[in-house]
Order: sequence, then structure tokens, then C-alpha cells
Amino acid sequence: MIPEGLCRVRTAALYSNPIFPMVDGVDKVKGSGDRAFGEKFSRWAPGPPRTLRGMNADEAQDLQELLKLLDRAKPWEELTGASSPLWDVQSGSALAGDDAKTDPYQISHSVRHALTVAVDHLNCLRSSLIVEMEKDRASVSIHTHAQSSLIRGAIENGARAVWMIGPTSRLERVKRRLSLQAGELKRSERLREVVKQPAARTKDERMKQLTDLVIAAGVPAKEGKAALRMPQYSDIVRTAGDHTALGADMVDVIWSGCSSLAHGDLSGTLGLLDREIIQREKGIALARVTGSISNLYWTTVGAVAVIDHGFRLYEQRATRHH
Repeated sequence: MIPEGLCRVRTAALYSNPIFPMVDGVDKVKGSGDRAFGEKFSRWAPGPPRTLRGMNADEAQDLQELLKLLDRAKPWEELTGASSPLWDVQSGSALAGDDAKTDPYQISHSVRHALTVAVDHLNCLRSSLIVEMEKDRASVSIHTHAQSSLIRGAIENGARAVWMIGPTSRLERVKRRLSLQAGELKRSERLREVVKQPAARTKDERMKQLTDLVIAAGVPAKEGKAALRMPQYSDIVRTAGDHTALGADMVDVIWSGCSSLAHGDLSGTLGLLDREIIQREKGIALARVTGSISNLYWTTVGAVAVIDHGFRLYEQRATRHH
């Protein structure tokens, strides 16, 4: 197998109108309504394709949709990069009660951090993609694997936010937040052991604090340790996907595909990238693989759907309703 290189630069004329064939899947999230985190997607009819260079008509259309989708997510950069009243947790809101139960590991802080990291991955994707943008023409850099790593990071962090605050039960939200903290504690402790830099408090002391918090929130004492067991990320992603119109299976497939490319798996390389057999010799096929514009678009649709629902849930939980 012969890769063409780390990336390729493609140039195409832009369509006259934006195209959003997945508008229903991204915007119409279960239990969501209009909100201040961003304008709803608009449905447009595609304009006629103009002369293209370096890609076919289908690729140009997918590129147009991808760029518009990333533009739709751009306002999130302002929300996550500065103080905004949209992050305020109102007294009497669900999040206010959650934060009181998880102090000093407030759920609102963790969710905001997860959404900030998710948006940062999307912004980095956009920066890595656009080489030159003019009024009616775009030159983009399509990588084989690295951009899927960014989409994977966006999905994982968006899913973590949705997973934490998705449940209607406060106790379940508290358990999920503290289980994430327990998992992070174990990973950081391992790193401290490697670099021989112990924390001010022992691992047992910090775990006891988490156990005390989860028991005080309502978990029976004998179940405190089990309640802090962190799930696999695949479970977090599937649960978050189930909150969106895309569904658990679709979001899982998107995330798993991006993970396969991030890990450099041969199955993902041959199954998800554009490839061309250039030579066969003694039963061995030599293939040239290049990044797929269509794959980038559809996986980004999944990432935006999950992140968007995270923002919606945060506003719902942070708003006082009584």
C-alpha cells in the first residue's frame, strides 16, 4: 500500500447557495427547542455547480457543505473563549443543585470544559482544512488520518458533556460526574508514579472524598465504590448519541471510524479513505490512499450534532424553571 502523502490540496469553486441535507439530523434534537447558543440551520436548494479543479462534482458539494457546517459552529468559539452570561448557572436551576452536591468537582465546570475542548477540536479542524478562502473559491488541505483524529476528539468531548447532564435524575448526573473524576484520579496517579511526583493527598484520601460525596448525594454506602466506576468511552458515546436525532448506532459508527483512522488501523485506512489500485504483483495490490472529503463531512455532521445538544442541555439545566 502506497499512501500519496500526508495531505493533498484541492481547489473548487463554491456553490452559489449553502447546502444542508442533514439539517434535520443536526438541529432537531430530542427535547430541544430554539435557543440563544446559535441560529437554527436554514434549508437551501443547491446552486448549480461551476467549473471544478482537483475534484469531482460530488466532492465539491461535500466540501461546500463541510465548510458551511464549520462556519455554523464558529460562534461556539466565542462562547467558549470568553466569559458569557450563557454559562451562568441560575439559582434554583438543576445545575445549581448539581454543583452543590459535587463541590468542589462542580458539574457545570466539567461540562463547560468538555464543550470548550470539543469546540477547540472543531476550530483546529477548520484551520487545518482551509488553505485559502476567497469569495467564490476555496482551496483546502485534505489529510488522510489526522483530521479524523480531530473529529474524534470533538465527538468524545461533546459526548462527555451530554453524558454528564443528559439524565433527568440528579443522582445519576452526580454519579456520572464523580465517576469521571475517579477515572481521572486513577490516570493522574499512574502518571505521578511514573514521574515520581506524589500529590499532596494520597490516592486513597482523594477517593474517599469522592465516595463521601456520592454517598451524601443518595447512593447507599455499600454501593459507593461501584458508583464511581467509570464506563468505557464507547458507552459514553452511545449514550450521548441516543440523545440526538442521529441515534446511538450512527454516532457510534462515526466515532469508531474516526478512532480507527486515528489509530492508523488498516481497516479504517482501506475502508474509509479514497483509494486507487495502481499495481498488482504476485497477488499483492499496491494502493494509493487519499483523504476523503465525503468522510470528513459526514463525520463532522455527527460531531456537530453531539456538541450542539451539549450546549442545549447546558442551557436547559442552568436555567431556573420555578
